[in-house]
Amino acid sequence: MAAAGLEPLCQEAAALAGAVRGALGPRGGRALLLRPSGEAVPTRDGRRLLEALSLEPPAARVMAARACSHRAATGDGAKSFVVLLAAVLGGLRAAGGGAGLRRALRDFEAQVLERAAARGLRRHLRPAPPGQLEALLEPYLAGRLGPGERQRLARLCAELCRRCAPTAAARPQALRLLGRRFPELHAAVPGLPLASSRVLPGIVLRRDFAAYCPADGELRALLVTEPLRPALTAPGVEFVVDSEGQYQASLRWITRRTEALMKRLQSNSVKLLLSSAKQEEVVIYYAKLYGVSVVECLSSEEMALISEITGVSPYASFGDNMDREITETAVVTFCLPLLLISKRCVHIGFSSVYAFQPHCLILCGPVDGVNEQHAAALQEAFTMLQQVFKTVDQREEWKAEGESQSEAPDVCTWHFSATQKQLVTENTCNSNQVSECQLKALSDETETKILDPDKSDLLVHNQKNHSTAVLVARNTDVVTVCECLHVGKGLEKTCCHIVPFKQQESCVGIAQDYSNSLIEAGPVLPVGGYFEILLHYYIQDYAKQCQQSEVTVVSNVVADALLSIPKALYRRAERDGFTKFYLEAINSLRKNQPLPVNNEGLESVYCKYQLVISVLHCVTELLSVDLIIGIRRPLQRIEDCESENDF
Repeated sequence: MAAAGLEPLCQEAAALAGAVRGALGPRGGRALLLRPSGEAVPTRDGRRLLEALSLEPPAARVMAARACSHRAATGDGAKSFVVLLAAVLGGLRAAGGGAGLRRALRDFEAQVLERAAARGLRRHLRPAPPGQLEALLEPYLAGRLGPGERQRLARLCAELCRRCAPTAAARPQALRLLGRRFPELHAAVPGLPLASSRVLPGIVLRRDFAAYCPADGELRALLVTEPLRPALTAPGVEFVVDSEGQYQASLRWITRRTEALMKRLQSNSVKLLLSSAKQEEVVIYYAKLYGVSVVECLSSEEMALISEITGVSPYASFGDNMDREITETAVVTFCLPLLLISKRCVHIGFSSVYAFQPHCLILCGPVDGVNEQHAAALQEAFTMLQQVFKTVDQREEWKAEGESQSEAPDVCTWHFSATQKQLVTENTCNSNQVSECQLKALSDETETKILDPDKSDLLVHNQKNHSTAVLVARNTDVVTVCECLHVGKGLEKTCCHIVPFKQQESCVGIAQDYSNSLIEAGPVLPVGGYFEILLHYYIQDYAKQCQQSEVTVVSNVVADALLSIPKALYRRAERDGFTKFYLEAINSLRKNQPLPVNNEGLESVYCKYQLVISVLHCVTELLSVDLIIGIRRPLQRIEDCESENDF
């Protein structure tokens, strides 16, 4: 696509970015949305803002749809998506466009972006703090809610997660369930302050008892999806009665069958009946008579949640076989009525067959609109937390390259002379630093360059069931090995050791790691633009090694576009806040010094990296459009009634 074709795309993306940029970050403002009912809803949620816009241009609708799709997949990044997209399109237009942009974008992702992430960005990553979910949740909610709201909701969200998953191994499964079933795992209560919100054991069904019979201790519950009152006839079969007496006799037979059914439930220790169907009065009568509580008209989502927690399927119709054994019943620890302001609910505790321990959140707020925003933010927060446990896989060509390296002994073995061993392990030089010349001499004697003489290199070594990060620094004679977060192996088991340098194992570990994943599970970075500046720096660094001019142009465009996000974040901060932060960070990187760290919280590296990938794919999709045809009404189907014989 030529530069002229990029012009309308840039204008539309810039308009979208202008609509959401003011609400970006913790210092962003709120937009006031007016619902068709006339209700005014203030919000900072990027998805709500984009969905509320009345967009005419088809390309703008595609941009908004892709931003919302990315938000639904990762739980974060709708506003950042639009801001970064506008910056990338603007940079491509300023660079002159060209017909090879689509191919250059794909080559950039493979040749520059992945290498910048694997060999540059990864050395700065840190494992997620064990058990401290608030460090991730507070900055996440800061972009959507006010200061007082986000702190309280972050604590509630973390408490709900910990109670549902007492062990770190159960946390990924619990987060998936909370993300999918959060509407059924919380109850909104308008008219109370947020401070009144609580996390309760069990689940709250927003229905009242049709029949309530108090029972002490553990009891059993039966799930049904059909009315328990026997029908006079099967569906589709005509039932004929000759007299009123026959009809009354049929009703008495139904009553006796219903009573026998309740006796059957009582003999099987079933004290609770959970039904998605409305039950007849005769069922409720005999349920009360035989001490069986009944909750009816449950939604399909509530029934699915109970089945998922307990592993019990809804019971099929009894039919004519009243003596059939009842095998699938859920174990209930308590069953009590619960009054939320003026609404009567059912509070039930279930014994879970999985590691997930069911708990629910009573979410209080002044009005329904605020509760809806809080509930949506929490559900998407659980989606965001799921991304922490995901990895970014490398491309097939990278995997093949890593396998070939692991199979070649001349590549994966470091051949040290006696002098080199002293250089690495004993550091017998006059100074305490390993100079660049020494590193260069070391790399020249090996058949493959392992160490970068310009900067320290992060080498990741996978061993059995854990991952270790090996940092070979040029100003030290030891290697630090930090055990990082691993899914299912305990979030709390994070430790750090100092070990001597291994001569024969490290390179094999490098090849194995580069052939497995680009970014391991669990890495985080401080919020506030650290990810964007780090990736900006390493993209520019690795772009210098690229031989294709178009890929170099795209690399510089994407690197500069990444800075648009921290620029927007620091726009409301102190004067020249971004410039000071940028220069300080870049100088630290060039001098191989630790970056300045803030205490504003952490963010998932997986979410940020997927944001960049999603934006690049969206740009590629937009550049593949050659013509847009506007259709004001659907085409009318024309029936061709003529045949060949008519000619």
